[in-house]
Amino acid sequence: MFKKLSLYIFFFLLSVLIGFKFQNQVYQIILIPQGIFKVFFKERRIEPNIKIKNFTNDQKSIFANSFELVIENLENFSGFTKDENNIENPQHKSAGLYASKINGETYIELFTRDGHIIINKNKNIGKLELPNFYDPHNTQGGIRGVFFIDDEIYIFMASKKIGCQNVTIFNIDRKKELLDLDCLPNAQDIHYDGIGGASIHLKDNVFVTVGVPTNNNQSIRDLAQDENSFYGKIIFINKPSLRYFLKGEKKIEIKKFTKGHRNPQGLAKIDDIIFSSEHGPKGGDELNKLSENINYGWPISSYGTKYEQISVASYKLNHTNYGFQEPIFQFTPSIGISDLSNCTPQMIEYFERSGCLMATSLRDQSLVFFLLDENLDRVIGFEKIDFGQRLRHIAKKKNGELFYESDGSIYISSDSGEVLKIIFKFIKD
Repeated sequence: MFKKLSLYIFFFLLSVLIGFKFQNQVYQIILIPQGIFKVFFKERRIEPNIKIKNFTNDQKSIFANSFELVIENLENFSGFTKDENNIENPQHKSAGLYASKINGETYIELFTRDGHIIINKNKNIGKLELPNFYDPHNTQGGIRGVFFIDDEIYIFMASKKIGCQNVTIFNIDRKKELLDLDCLPNAQDIHYDGIGGASIHLKDNVFVTVGVPTNNNQSIRDLAQDENSFYGKIIFINKPSLRYFLKGEKKIEIKKFTKGHRNPQGLAKIDDIIFSSEHGPKGGDELNKLSENINYGWPISSYGTKYEQISVASYKLNHTNYGFQEPIFQFTPSIGISDLSNCTPQMIEYFERSGCLMATSLRDQSLVFFLLDENLDRVIGFEKIDFGQRLRHIAKKKNGELFYESDGSIYISSDSGEVLKIIFKFIKD
């Protein structure tokens, strides 16, 4: 017992010294006892009492400018909640939505922030074995992104270790940490709703968005321009080097692709060109066309304003004048742009252009279609279709591409706990 107590005291004192030397943040000291508890007792703060409510699959129609969308809930799947009283729990919100075809049947997998997997067949609810440094962070944290490589699950999550709050990419199947980002400064101002977590595959790489998780802390914002930080960047992971790394043979190759991002929520590609959707602050939601080593301006240039100021143009509105890349489109006021995807073949044929993207919206509770010019450099028009609820993720295949049925139907998760099937009916002579 004395030896164990001495070990606790030693780690406590060591953590204090490290915290003062490398963090220079008094607030971090508060986290040390919690961190020690998690290390030795392997605490996992996961809500166990998730359940599924039964919804009928009644259909309703929403009419766009020239087509109809038929919406239906997935029966016996949508409406997950914390308890019998339908109390909303932010940790049960969607962290990723995937779909696959098995023996002619569609299987939907909804990942939640607190590590549950809900599968639409037989009301199946599974639970990931999360690492002990998983952190729900006052319901703002948890898992913020999910992607697959070689059918293995990788989670992008809020992490809390001794004297340190940060973001981790973790291989669930092998219980192996892939990337452990630097500790965030000013931990009391962390807001993980701004951390990103979108992903897409292109050739031998997986691209992942990493935001700067704060609303009003300048030192965290500034990480987006810090060459030594992964925050505020879109990074890419080389899959061949990852396979060697998992065998213990070689260091993994993870590089920065672009920088100057605030909260990139979605990634999509048309051919080999990648696009991102990004939350602005009070205004300035962006659709960006990405090119390697380009700076997109945050937190210097933005069409939004600071939360701590009212009616003040607190950022540089122009990007080009300061050496940054302009977005190809921006929304002011913000629509809360979220996930991003390319369009189905049916949509591409209907709109008669390959430059077609769709995005979900949280604040405007809409599905948004973008039509781009032939060079994919400019948005020539967009259409918002009001759903009346916050739309989160568009279902993807495990390779990151859009999942759609043979008739062009897609699936979208909402913050109200539903997974919606969207059936497109085009009206054209």
